[in-house]
Amino acid sequence: MHPRERIMIYGLLALLIALNVSLLLGRGGSPAFADPQTGPGDPGPVELLTLRGDAEDIALRNRGGRLAWGESAHDRAYSVGYVYTGKILGQLMQSEAFAEEREPLMEEVRETEAEYRQRLDEIQKRLRELDPNSEEAQAALRQGQAVYEEFMQWQESALGRRGRLDADQLERAYRELVAAVEIVADRNGIDTIYQFVPTGEPFEAENPEQAMTAIRLRSALRYPEALDITADVMEELHLEEE
Repeated sequence: MHPRERIMIYGLLALLIALNVSLLLGRGGSPAFADPQTGPGDPGPVELLTLRGDAEDIALRNRGGRLAWGESAHDRAYSVGYVYTGKILGQLMQSEAFAEEREPLMEEVRETEAEYRQRLDEIQKRLRELDPNSEEAQAALRQGQAVYEEFMQWQESALGRRGRLDADQLERAYRELVAAVEIVADRNGIDTIYQFVPTGEPFEAENPEQAMTAIRLRSALRYPEALDITADVMEELHLEEE
């Protein structure tokens, strides 16, 4: 074979090999490289994933960092957590700050109750020294009845003041709890937090009505324990597990 013909044949063979390699590596001559981030069966980054179904297909997308199958905010998957609010509120209400707020009223109650008790004891002592049928004894009885009615009115007023204070503190404790829940939820990427009572908590009920209330408060009958973020919220509020 003439050397010039041999060179031409070798050149054609090299061109054919190059074309075959190009076709094997990718269409249109674009080389394909393995993605070290993808595993077996991982299609890699995609904007849309269609799942075939018997009735209809579902198109899955990423909407705001959440798995979405529609345009509505309701057509998205949200993460969930649970918080035992009663446990946290109980500790907040027993905190030193709230106890100090209650102390002036409690001191006033103790002093006023002692005064009324002393007045009633003095009337009762005087009655023991009088003839029950005497006019003086009847006057002492009327005086004792008046003091007792006055005490009951004062007690009702004191209970109302204590109730309003407790309600105000409970609301503030609730606001602190919600603020801590927001921080923990943002930190862990949790969308929805439900308040609940663990099913294992004792009822401590003394009648059927209280037992039914305890049942109604246990809104979750089954839940993954890992979704309970009560400990995280307590840590955020600087509370200790009992």
